[in-house]
Amino acid sequence: MKIGKAIVAGLAGGLAMTVLAWVARQTGLTLNAEMMLGTMTGNAPGMTTWMIGFVMHLMLSALIALLYAVGFERVTHRAGVGVGLAFAVVHIIIGGIVMGMIPGVHPMIPEQMPAPGPFLINMGGAFVAFFVAEHLMFGAIVGALYGPVSSRNAQAASSIA
Repeated sequence: MKIGKAIVAGLAGGLAMTVLAWVARQTGLTLNAEMMLGTMTGNAPGMTTWMIGFVMHLMLSALIALLYAVGFERVTHRAGVGVGLAFAVVHIIIGGIVMGMIPGVHPMIPEQMPAPGPFLINMGGAFVAFFVAEHLMFGAIVGALYGPVSSRNAQAASSIA
């Protein structure tokens, strides 16, 4: 498994998600995952809290990309945009369910921040669509940047074909 490639791919995917969310905020979509993560520490919203959340988001992105890499190496024996998109569907399902659990661990929900609900459904349909699109983008980036797999099973499969 190419741990370094997976981490870099995850960081790139996480950064792309943050940039896309920033663009969306400029158009009025108020999604701010970094602030939600940062305020989980109990800090009041602000630039420092956003930066904490940003670092948390990048760390989670790198860890999730490592899970993608395990899947590339041990399940599909290949990587790429298409495989990354397929893995993103699983990521979306798990992430969407986790979003529904956020109020149980977030100290500011629901008193100071609204509960996002599973798949961000409490925030409206545009947020659900954005959640799905961001995670599909993440999967495509991770799949593309990871490159060819290095597992023995993949090497054996390619030598047979």
